[in-house]
Amino acid sequence: MIKLTNVNKYYRQGTQAYHVLKDINLQVAAGEFVAIMGKSGSGKSTLINIIGFFDDQFSGQYQFNKIQVDQLKRNQFSDLRNQQVGFIFQNFKLINNLTVAENVGLPLIYAGARRSQIQARVQQQLKAVGLPNVAQQLPTNLSGGQQQRVSIARALITQPSFLIADEPTGALDSKTSQEILNIFQTLNHQGTTIIMVTHDEAIAERSDRIIRILDGQITSDQEVDHAHE
Repeated sequence: MIKLTNVNKYYRQGTQAYHVLKDINLQVAAGEFVAIMGKSGSGKSTLINIIGFFDDQFSGQYQFNKIQVDQLKRNQFSDLRNQQVGFIFQNFKLINNLTVAENVGLPLIYAGARRSQIQARVQQQLKAVGLPNVAQQLPTNLSGGQQQRVSIARALITQPSFLIADEPTGALDSKTSQEILNIFQTLNHQGTTIIMVTHDEAIAERSDRIIRILDGQITSDQEVDHAHE
């Protein structure tokens, strides 16, 4: 589904050019659950910004399904982002003065869906993440784990081709982190493709494959052995 070939990324700062990603070659098949691991400054956030159609300033080739992403115009880029990918962030990024239902339904409003259709889909997604009764609450009344579930529901509402989760358990305690990872595994078993960024080994090992990145280069790409579980 996702294929990066010799992708390079430079940042300019004044007269300096920084080589942030170096000859990245990467493939992710539909239905995979992949973890990207690396220290702060390794280039992992830059990489997911390219994969998630946020950053179109790179050299190399990016093929998504049969679309040659590196040749798209900027407006085609944002259409792809809105339709094909759902984002989950470390700090949830919920709008505190909107109800849970309004937060989850927001991407559908942007997409021009009808109100009646939105309500039914919102209820369905909240049920899928184990929160059937919080639609009218404000996010600030929920625990961190519940807020992250709301953000997962929001990411899934447009039925994207894949999810990008950027340090999704970074703000959560270990028990809540495991609950969120259980949701990811359930979604993945139902066919959702997930790319998760983390710096936590134990979290990464819940995925099927770990890609390690250091100084802008992929240093290893290995399947996780779940046989001992």
